Amino acid sequence: QRFMESAVDRAHRTIAPVLQSALSDRLAAVTQGRYVEALVDPETLAVQVRGDGRSWRPASALSHGTAEQVYLLLRVALAEHLVRAGESTPFVFDDATVQSDNVRTLAIMETLLSLTPAHQVIVFSQETEVAEWARVRLDGEQHRLIELRELPVEG
Repeated sequence: QRFMESAVDRAHRTIAPVLQSALSDRLAAVTQGRYVEALVDPETLAVQVRGDGRSWRPASALSHGTAEQVYLLLRVALAEHLVRAGESTPFVFDDATVQSDNVRTLAIMETLLSLTPAHQVIVFSQETEVAEWARVRLDGEQHRLIELRELPVEG
């Protein structure tokens, strides 16, 4: 049991600074500057964020939408860290912006687009804002938008 506890402790202490740095790098863009810095506790991996000159706030105490945005960035950071050196991991997101207002939806989509030089990113969404963003921002050379037709309702 001590061996396992020690291994968990080492893993947390190794990964916490990586997650903290990656989260801090993208946090301001996704939260429209409201939060600019992250802190990841190496013992528990609990996340806190703060804005310029503000107090630390636990991610779990943020609004549901903001917490979802923080956790989305954490999943990206964790996946990027866990992949072998020299390899890339694909990302698949299903309605990743459903808890976001229009402004943050666009910010999240831009953040996901910034991943595409190094990763394949697939986004499923039923949101009009996401489809409109994709029509404007995705080029046919590097990216592709596939729109599914609506199925008729049987009556």
